[in-house]
Amino acid sequence: MPEAVVAIRDIAAMALPTPAVMLAAAMSILAAALVRGFTGFGFALTAVPLLGLFMPPMQSVPVAVCLQLIIGLGDLPRASRVCHWPSLRWLVIGGVIGSPLGALILRVASAPAARIMIAMITAGAVVALNAGFRLAVAPSRSVTALVGMSAGLFNGLAAMPGPPVIIYYSAGPFGRVAARASMMVFFLVSSIAALISIAMLGLLNQSTVVLTALGVPVMLFGTWLGDLGFHRGSDRLHRRVSIASLAVVALGSAIKGVSDLF
Repeated sequence: MPEAVVAIRDIAAMALPTPAVMLAAAMSILAAALVRGFTGFGFALTAVPLLGLFMPPMQSVPVAVCLQLIIGLGDLPRASRVCHWPSLRWLVIGGVIGSPLGALILRVASAPAARIMIAMITAGAVVALNAGFRLAVAPSRSVTALVGMSAGLFNGLAAMPGPPVIIYYSAGPFGRVAARASMMVFFLVSSIAALISIAMLGLLNQSTVVLTALGVPVMLFGTWLGDLGFHRGSDRLHRRVSIASLAVVALGSAIKGVSDLF
């Protein structure tokens, strides 16, 4: 077995979390679940940086991925009935193609530089969406596949597949119910792929299991609250919150990229 993999597993074999860490994790998971319950996206994007304030990425990322997978599986029966399958199929196909390409590009482009590039693209999209940019008709299959491929590239470059898909559904003529459900299904597929990679690196340990088990009821409660707000809101409110969340993603990615770069 390669020494690098052995070293990673040794680091990942951490002690059980303390009560203070568990409380902080619960609050972070609750905040991320509220965002995800309302918008249909943003759980990992919110949970990972919040959990990263008091635990290393080798802990925070597996916990966020496990929780996102669990809640995604729970939402799948309902989301699959109202999501927009014609677009979702081509997004997933494009994502599968783009992810390994992004990983290959990462060999020549550093992760911090990739995050800054993604932040700039996302910020430009936020400006366009905020200015009222909308698509009158759903994009063609080829365009949709290209959007999925860009999401895969973003995933391979910086583990951030969300922005292209969020922009696609925010600007398209899908309606907030179909858009939210489609994003839930897409990110479920992304979390499955991420979990396979994490498991292959041996990053699933006792601490991950404990924090995931602790986080499930908190996540369910937060998602329920966010879902309640979604059903009481309007298309306009959902679009505004989605754009604001996307702006936070862009800012967080830029800060992370710059800090890692320097």
